[in-house]
Amino acid sequence: MGKRISSVVATALGVMFFLGPAFAQEQSRRWWEKEPLRIIDLVTSTGQITHQDPVILAGEKAAQFYNCEHLEVMDLPDGLDDRGFYFSSKLASKKNRDFLKEYLPEAHRRGLRVLIYFNVHWYKKEFARLHPDWVQIRENGEPLGGVYETGTSFCVNSPYREWCFQILRDLCAYPIDGIFYDGPIFFPETCYCTYCREKFRTRHGRDLPSKKGRKGKEFADLLAFQAQSLADYLKDSRAVIKSINPEIAFYMNGGERGGNWSTGRLNRVIVREQDILGSEGGFIGSDLMRTPIWKPGVTARFLETQSGGKPRVIFSAAGHKPWTYSLLPPPEIRLLYAQTIANGASVWLGMWPSEFRRPEMKTVAEMNRFVADNGTYLVDTRSEARTAIVWSDHTANFYQGSDSPMVTPRNAPRETGVGDFGQEFSGLTEALIRTQTPFDVIDDQALETENLNRYDWIILPNAACMSDREASNLREFVRNGGRLLATFETSLYDETGVRRRDFALAELFGVRFNNAVVGPKRFDFMKPLVKDPLLEGLPGEFIPAPAFHTSVRAVKGRTLVRFTEPLAGPYEKIPRASEDPALVRNSFGRGHVVYMAGDLGNSLQKFHLPEFFGLMTNAARELSRPLLGIENAPSSLDVVLRSQDEGRRLILHLLNLTGDMIRPIRKIVPIQDMRLTFPGVGKARRVFSLMNPRELEAGSDGKGNLQVILPRLDEYEVVVIEK
Repeated sequence: MGKRISSVVATALGVMFFLGPAFAQEQSRRWWEKEPLRIIDLVTSTGQITHQDPVILAGEKAAQFYNCEHLEVMDLPDGLDDRGFYFSSKLASKKNRDFLKEYLPEAHRRGLRVLIYFNVHWYKKEFARLHPDWVQIRENGEPLGGVYETGTSFCVNSPYREWCFQILRDLCAYPIDGIFYDGPIFFPETCYCTYCREKFRTRHGRDLPSKKGRKGKEFADLLAFQAQSLADYLKDSRAVIKSINPEIAFYMNGGERGGNWSTGRLNRVIVREQDILGSEGGFIGSDLMRTPIWKPGVTARFLETQSGGKPRVIFSAAGHKPWTYSLLPPPEIRLLYAQTIANGASVWLGMWPSEFRRPEMKTVAEMNRFVADNGTYLVDTRSEARTAIVWSDHTANFYQGSDSPMVTPRNAPRETGVGDFGQEFSGLTEALIRTQTPFDVIDDQALETENLNRYDWIILPNAACMSDREASNLREFVRNGGRLLATFETSLYDETGVRRRDFALAELFGVRFNNAVVGPKRFDFMKPLVKDPLLEGLPGEFIPAPAFHTSVRAVKGRTLVRFTEPLAGPYEKIPRASEDPALVRNSFGRGHVVYMAGDLGNSLQKFHLPEFFGLMTNAARELSRPLLGIENAPSSLDVVLRSQDEGRRLILHLLNLTGDMIRPIRKIVPIQDMRLTFPGVGKARRVFSLMNPRELEAGSDGKGNLQVILPRLDEYEVVVIEK
């Protein structure tokens, strides 16, 4: 018997040796790391669960080619009735239908992984009355209310956490595949409960600081404390889960691009205690002017930087929020999917049962089927981008607009909007997309710790708050030949929002700060002084000016454009150029820097002036190394270039955002006969497309470049090049 076992082991080891380390690595990976997740969250209330047939429900989800789901089997408990749990729990006062026990075999039989949806950020007030010491407390001492208008939220530092852990133990007794926390979260005015105050005092030896100042070391300590409190809660939750079954995946609804000071969701901190990093990148809000169509893709890029290599999930809603039962049209749904998978993330789609059986869901099934059939080309990919735009968490958390002396021109509007970092980022991001330049979204930690030399060009959209270490690494990046574009108050504040006397990157910009910000301006201009590639093709003798600009003086840099003196009125003659530089070039080491003194992105986002898009197009052409040439395509084409097998396989994702004048988009205008050029690629063994499967016409242009013809692009296509 012993010899037989030894023989089997030896054979297995021999097979593993023959297959190589890649096979061994694949075997060691968890299930959530092996293929793209296609997650459905069918928002089914426990009242509806009572009447659900597990066979039918699991079958309908599998028929739409999902391989994973979020399942809610716990109602938001109100403490007053026995509707709460549809699984066996020590906390249930009454035995309800054990729907989880009935459903799991049916789901698994159809290839569906089941992750339990656990809401940990909203509870009914009636339940909170039974546990008043769990409730988050406002700074003024009042309990938090008004969460989703009808409820409240509990604090992760309170005994509430032990209640959660018992539910986790109960759930993990079942053969579930994962647990998802919707939350946890702090709120802008919380939490100042007894437990938070005591925990902070123990760690820092002083009282919990106020959230009102949002500046300096004390506020930085508060932000770090809340992020670590969430991480501690996640760590202990994960320990409970993994002690029972290490194969159960665990993650939460993570941070978006935004001021994390109000939520505590600092992804770089909380990702350490999760198996997956997820964020709401695909919720289409009621104000579509502030919900750009490219948001899911940019959020996926952002999560890739912050994930530490862990899988990413973009949460998208099938409905048009806040109208829960209004389903998005098929082109919007395709683009939600396409942007997510193009950037290496998995799709979560939330919907209500009333939406689930509508005809539009055929589109969802088609996209799920596409991901299932082409997963080989969607996992284990890396970005080939040589351009990066910076989302600065420091700036989002600590910067509140310029606190420099304000010089206000005559006839200026009262409303300022100075220093809107989110708008600055969005404006330059949209302009960058329109240049059809593949790019990454990186953050402060990347600037501090990662090798920046993989990039040719880094864009700093009013990254006002910056540490000395970030500034030092950026100087080294440029010294080594990197190129930089920065706007407005970039580096004028330290990482906690305290203003410096001058830019930390003043040496790179070639300017000095004059201790003043000018604005708001309503109809002023900029005057080009010289001919330069950055100004090529811009119409007219003058360029519209952004609403605000820093007053600077050129020390080393070459001034290309100056702001004019303020206009007396909209129909007056444009006055002479002022002394304030608007656009400055500077060389530093082997690199090159372009500094734009105005809040170009903020104004671009508001007005979409063609001159501003032209400046970014020229900058992209001059400051970045071309990875791709595209002929016969509009600027509304988004491109993502990724690779596999150490670059031997290139995967180009093309997203056609050319559609209706309004959103949600109901029809996409196809692009015909695009010519794609891949510099330096030369010949390829095979070139083919995935969405519309076909071999593509391809060949060398005689200059070492590969040229590919794509006959037609609807919403989305993937071009695969095997070298």
